[in-house]
Amino acid sequence: MASAENRHAFARSSSTLDVYTDGSSLTANEESEKLLSPEEYGRRRPRPYHRRLEVLWASNAFFMVVAFILAIKLYTTDCRDPSLQVYSPANGAVSYIAEHKFTPALGKLTEYMGYPDDETDRKWQELYQYNRSVITKEEAKHLSTPTMALPGTEDYLVELEVYHQLHCLNVLRKLLYPERYHLLERVSWKNGTINRESYGFKHWDHCVETLRQTLVCHADVAPLSWHVNVPFNRGIYPRLASTHTCRNFSQINKWAEEHQAPEFTQKVKNRTELQQIIDGTDIDHSTEEDLQDMYELFPGDQWFKHWREHPYDGEVKQPQIYPTWNHTWDD
Repeated sequence: MASAENRHAFARSSSTLDVYTDGSSLTANEESEKLLSPEEYGRRRPRPYHRRLEVLWASNAFFMVVAFILAIKLYTTDCRDPSLQVYSPANGAVSYIAEHKFTPALGKLTEYMGYPDDETDRKWQELYQYNRSVITKEEAKHLSTPTMALPGTEDYLVELEVYHQLHCLNVLRKLLYPERYHLLERVSWKNGTINRESYGFKHWDHCVETLRQTLVCHADVAPLSWHVNVPFNRGIYPRLASTHTCRNFSQINKWAEEHQAPEFTQKVKNRTELQQIIDGTDIDHSTEEDLQDMYELFPGDQWFKHWREHPYDGEVKQPQIYPTWNHTWDD
């Protein structure tokens, strides 16, 4: 009986062994690995497997970093204000009011409208009271157009364009009220006609052109809806209470207040003193306009090529002003 059982057991063992000796049989190492615990099996993994795992982890980490960098770049590119591409030391002060509704200001007046009094003038003046700002030398290096420092200081002068525009608008506003400001009288001949070649008139003309360039440059695309405009009942007209996305003027004004320039003398008529101021800087103080054909208005001034090539034979009453410290002309 025992002998028969042994024969059956041997037969089963032989049958099992036959399975592992054909083409799909396990190797001795594989058979021993099947008997290992998961922990022991992990420790016995061959080195090539670990190397492949390390490469996969490194690759994943690399692509995650690249994806993160690209995401940040795309985010900052999408959110960057394209109108701030030109450097300004005040760019960091720019924030936005998502929706701001304009006042129609047609039937009812705002505090900036109507026949002016001292309070009206004060409110307008306050809009650009911080028009002179100072920045550091390092900030000045980034300006697209060089500026000068206040004489004897390291404080460099700038003016935010919005204040220049508001100044121009205020000047034009005053022209609407000649009884109060008498601006036209200052540019009129004795017979009452207006001298349109006077500096004052040219200043107003400049202001109109400045505001035109500003409006076209910023090209507000806020849509104006249309209606009959009851109770005015004069036809079909656009609604004037339009909604806009606006820059926060208060924040820009705060920056200008914090960078307000100290008091200094702006109008200097003494030409010797003016030349000394120029000589203390390293920039060219020439105008950006091409005025060479206007030499007759400046007799004998050698800034004009005409007078350098055709010396003026009349009396030059004022000392020559040179636009740079080295006192030479390009030609």
